[in-house]
Amino acid sequence: MTQAIACLADIADRFDAIVLDQWGVLHDGTAPYPGAVAALHALRDGGTRLAVLSNSGKRSALNAARIAAMGFPADLFEVVMTSGEALWRDIAAGRVPHRALCPITADAGDAARWAEGLDVALTDVDTADAVLLMGLADTGDDTAQGILDTACARGLPVLCTNPDRASPRAGGRTVASPGALAHAHAQAGGTVHFYGKPHAPVFRAVETALGAAPG
Repeated sequence: MTQAIACLADIADRFDAIVLDQWGVLHDGTAPYPGAVAALHALRDGGTRLAVLSNSGKRSALNAARIAAMGFPADLFEVVMTSGEALWRDIAAGRVPHRALCPITADAGDAARWAEGLDVALTDVDTADAVLLMGLADTGDDTAQGILDTACARGLPVLCTNPDRASPRAGGRTVASPGALAHAHAQAGGTVHFYGKPHAPVFRAVETALGAAPG
């Protein structure tokens, strides 16, 4: 029987943890949505374990700091997991073999910060063994498609840490996200490994971090 749910508190005690999306759910990219922080405090104070799961190509610590700066206290969440963190952990554990990565990022330096602690080299597409598709500048990036075209010609896989096709911004605006390119690349015959919702690797990562297998 379908049940109408007025708020998460109505069902929170049925679950080991509640995993929350971030962009477009908790905040608009700039500020929390009205009532979001108070609702999370109420859930946590009632004993609910909370986690954030984001399709961000960056590592979890940077994302945790970002949402804390928006007004979500760090102690609200037991786990903050990103798709970039999930890929980082799989490379560190040897589950992903690629070690020469050609990065596509929104900002210069994003890939270097992400790669800290990994035995990987960031290189151009001609010498890479995979493309790391982390992010796109809001204003667009004409070089990204050229990199993907070369990757397709060379048979290189693409590791996409943001499968979203679009991302919300303040004021109801949306911008293109890496997933738009990645899905088009896959449709054109390229190989893409997606890290992020709704694909399995990021859910396995948050499951491991919480120590709570889905039941």
